[in-house]
Amino acid sequence: MTSDGTGNTGLISLYCRVPTPLEDHIVMDMASLLDEEAISTSWEKDTELGVDKGWTLMWVLENLPAIPNFLKSLSKISGLKITEDHLAWQNVPDVNWLEESYKSFPPFRVGPFFVHGSHFDGKIPKGLMPLQIDAATAFGSGEHGTTRGCLDALIKLHKSGFKPKTILDMGSGSGILAIAAYKLWKKPVLAVDIDKEATKVAVRHRTINKVPSGPKGMQCATGNGYKAKPVTAQKSGFDLIIANILAGPLVDMAPELSANLRKNGKAVLSGLLIEQENPVLHAHLDNGLCRPSRLPRNEWQTLILNKLS
Repeated sequence: MTSDGTGNTGLISLYCRVPTPLEDHIVMDMASLLDEEAISTSWEKDTELGVDKGWTLMWVLENLPAIPNFLKSLSKISGLKITEDHLAWQNVPDVNWLEESYKSFPPFRVGPFFVHGSHFDGKIPKGLMPLQIDAATAFGSGEHGTTRGCLDALIKLHKSGFKPKTILDMGSGSGILAIAAYKLWKKPVLAVDIDKEATKVAVRHRTINKVPSGPKGMQCATGNGYKAKPVTAQKSGFDLIIANILAGPLVDMAPELSANLRKNGKAVLSGLLIEQENPVLHAHLDNGLCRPSRLPRNEWQTLILNKLS
């Protein structure tokens, strides 16, 4: 990306703030209005203390669209009266985004772990286990509330004396949770994700963190949830299942999670907002899990559940 000589890139960031809750598919339709013109498109739910406050959509463009027609289209799709007051735009500054991502990902501690990016060149604090994750990865660097919640849950289980012999990280993303689980228990961990790129990232992080591969270390696989071959091959199930995905898939996959969790096993669930807890919790209670404990972090919820029979 080049500068136009003014400290800007010549690109424009266009924002639309919709202060009303809308269904996800409506927001996606609104975002797709500029698919042909936009260099990038994103949207984010605005929440406050777990309460849905609406959405913010953003497009990066070379030129602004015809605003009157754009507003009409947004209004038609949303069923709301979207006016110019809902819009804002600014020039995109000429920034070294890799350097900025490093600045926004300083090292931090979670229990016995010292989480840091590849750009960190300092000393690992004495007594802490290093957990290196690329700062720019799209699959989880440990900063997000759900990942932090899962790390807290794993640490809590370890401190309680829980000793799993087999561990499954379902929807493993960057592999950070699978790596943390192996470092805590030194037991076989299977990391499964439906995305091939995520699996490649997890393999890279496994190597960086000096976690062994193979059946006694951390195995990484691409597959469709619990139907993935390495999961079905584990006939006796798993003592610990970690699932940091989304509320909807957690509900849908609850029967399979229960079927793959051994007696006296534990499940760590996240990827859900506090307001989404009830359907996720009841889906798992209905499938034989019990005694939930909660680790909320900001608007995000992490659940620990038990299987007693």
